[in-house]
Amino acid sequence: MAKPKYFTVERDGDAVIFSAIGALGTLVEDAAREEWDALLAQIDDSSAEHAVIDLGALEYFGSIMLELLVVLWKRVSASGGKLALCNVSVVGKEILATAKFDTLWPIVDDREQALETVRA
Repeated sequence: MAKPKYFTVERDGDAVIFSAIGALGTLVEDAAREEWDALLAQIDDSSAEHAVIDLGALEYFGSIMLELLVVLWKRVSASGGKLALCNVSVVGKEILATAKFDTLWPIVDDREQALETVRA
């Protein structure tokens, strides 16, 4: 896989951490979706049970990010895992609240808290 432009993925024991690293807008939607799919394929065969989404690099995001969150949540929850979000900007929290997604997943300050949350 080429060097990521929009997301990175790393492993922390029984959890996988997806980090947004580049702005997601309508102009990059297809490229971001392809990159996300490639990252998901990397973890499909792994034993990761939980997922953490680090949104620290994004001041705001739109429907593409919301869709990707739902896709990952469905995959994780299907195997009994949990998902948490961290490093979400004020605007990001407003977006999640507007979409009512703030009721689906815990939103915490940092990765350490997110990992503790999914493992609790």
